[in-house]
Amino acid sequence: MQRIFFGLLALLLIAACSTPQQSTTNTSTTPTMEKDFRAEPPAPGPAPEIQLGDFQDFKLDNGLQVVLVENHKLPRVSYQLFVDVPPHLEGEYAGAGDMMGSMLRRATSTKTKEEIDEAVDFIGASLSTSSSGAFAATISKYKEDLLEMMSEVVLDAQFPEAEFAKVKSEAEAGLAQALTDPGAISQRVRRVMYYGADHPYGELTTEESLANVTLDVVKDYYETYFVPNRSYLVMVGDLTREEAERLAKSAFSDWKPGRVPVPSYATPKRPEGVKVSFVPRSGAVQSNITIGHPVELEPGNTRAIHANIMNQILGGGGFSSRLFQNIREDKGYTYGANSSLSNDELVGNLRAFANVRNEVTDSAIVEFLYELNKISTEPVMASELERTKKQITGSFGRALESPQRIASYALNTIRYGLDRDFYPTYLQRVEATKTSDLLKVAQELVSPKSTHIIVVGDKAVADKLARFATSGKVDFYDASGNPIDMAAMEAPTDLDPETVVASYLDAIGGKDQLMKVENIAMTMEASIQGQTIQQTMFKSGGDKFSSQTKMMGQVMADQRFNAGKASITQMGNKTPLAEEQIAALKSQSALFPEIAWMDSPENLSIEGTEMVDGKPAIILAVAEGENTVRYFFDQETGMKVRSVTQQGPTTITTTFSDYQEVGGVKFPHVLKVEGAMPFPLEMKVIELNVNTEIDPALFKVE
Repeated sequence: MQRIFFGLLALLLIAACSTPQQSTTNTSTTPTMEKDFRAEPPAPGPAPEIQLGDFQDFKLDNGLQVVLVENHKLPRVSYQLFVDVPPHLEGEYAGAGDMMGSMLRRATSTKTKEEIDEAVDFIGASLSTSSSGAFAATISKYKEDLLEMMSEVVLDAQFPEAEFAKVKSEAEAGLAQALTDPGAISQRVRRVMYYGADHPYGELTTEESLANVTLDVVKDYYETYFVPNRSYLVMVGDLTREEAERLAKSAFSDWKPGRVPVPSYATPKRPEGVKVSFVPRSGAVQSNITIGHPVELEPGNTRAIHANIMNQILGGGGFSSRLFQNIREDKGYTYGANSSLSNDELVGNLRAFANVRNEVTDSAIVEFLYELNKISTEPVMASELERTKKQITGSFGRALESPQRIASYALNTIRYGLDRDFYPTYLQRVEATKTSDLLKVAQELVSPKSTHIIVVGDKAVADKLARFATSGKVDFYDASGNPIDMAAMEAPTDLDPETVVASYLDAIGGKDQLMKVENIAMTMEASIQGQTIQQTMFKSGGDKFSSQTKMMGQVMADQRFNAGKASITQMGNKTPLAEEQIAALKSQSALFPEIAWMDSPENLSIEGTEMVDGKPAIILAVAEGENTVRYFFDQETGMKVRSVTQQGPTTITTTFSDYQEVGGVKFPHVLKVEGAMPFPLEMKVIELNVNTEIDPALFKVE
């Protein structure tokens, strides 16, 4: 059953490939004209002074600070309500804040979610909410209507129980996806390593904490932190000061102030020496590498500007940055290597990161450390600095086309108490930066000899990384940053692959009972962006297979295999099949492929154990042609709980659960696929029959 999504994935590939192609007409100039143009590029002008508009601010009686940026060039307005929730620990309810943000827009005392959506769409506006407030934009004609709508959504939120169930389900699905994505796993572990689990920035949402979150917990979060005296209303666009005051008072003057607890925390420090942390992911063909540490870097000053320029040269400047040029262009270890440097009043962070092939993981780390050391000990070249200045000038100007970006600049000015000319003169400060300024800030913020190296990948890579650690050893963690005792996770010495397979066959009904099964008919459903996808699957005799994938009543994909012959039809078009595709369909025709594994024990090997849903699972590697698929069997029950397969650089994980007995055999009734698309796909069995009548025409291959 591990391949039953073949038709569905084919369907998604069809959709992805259906975008109209752009014209490829060659409109390039002649070689002579191109040469002349490039030989005499226009000389750069002086750094411009940025015009953000008439920047004004005032405060309502309830403490709400209002920031107005007038811009009458276009008949548009935008509103950002930012609630300055202080960093705090959510404890056993981690994730409640994000769920509250999703709940804000679900209902008011006079409107359902659907009615809110209709009202927003009717005036051609946008309105979104989050754990830190709301953002809305529209044309000037509806500026009053939209602000009243925003205030109603925020101040009259009703938190209906039915919507809470949906939001919680979405949060659980998002977490499930994060726990299988190497990048998301790296981010989770990085937070724990950088800040510690007892710091707000290091606290993680877990399955347990989401389970603890109730509607009352969400309401309590809202009532505790959503107060006007810690909030800012940023109004940008076609508004006058008089209009802004009138609209703000009308919409938010009834908002009652409150006292918000503001806890304090010790500032996280860099590690003493280099700490190597590894998260094992069996079967991964790439290693996700992150190198970095917390930094003390407050926003809104010249030092922060220098730090940003330094990071652009290191790895934040795209193709021209040092990390990209070294690790991708020169060494060819990856498609891209980058860095980021964040500033924050509490604590920021530096990170350099890339996904690289397993065999070059240690080599890539050598190059990362080389570049980190170089930028913190040697002045950058004048040409690098000048190129980066031009990049920043261009990107800063483009950013001003976004109302949200203008709003963020104005908000930062008031929130952090910046000089009013900080952003208008930003590019002038960039232009005045010297190479000595960058070396100074790099020496303060970049410390390759006191940093974290975090790798998510196949554990076979880990042994090569101990040499980078000051302690001389690699520390292992799970996807939530909890330590793992790898010695305890080794495969039992008295266990062989045949025993693992036999235990599974016994767990689902026993080989004798399985041999009585002559055919299987199954129907499953999943929902993708509000659309229901249905897949029917039929197996008969161990050498016949048929599957149809439908959406909106139409057959999008049809797969069949019958005694050596195979066919795949997509959107009514028959697809030529390669030998490996025919072999894949043949393997799907097996009623219980695990029985056939026993006939080829040389294709089986045990690779150890990993934790799956908090329980140890035996990893059984099965060679299937040129590929190796890893199956995870619960060590206690023997049940198959997960499979991991590799398709190019993509790791696809399928989780099997909700086993139910049909015809004396236990089948999983919920299958969740992660990694094949941007979101997890959960297929639920709605009908399953054993030894039933199946129309022979379903197996006909033309």
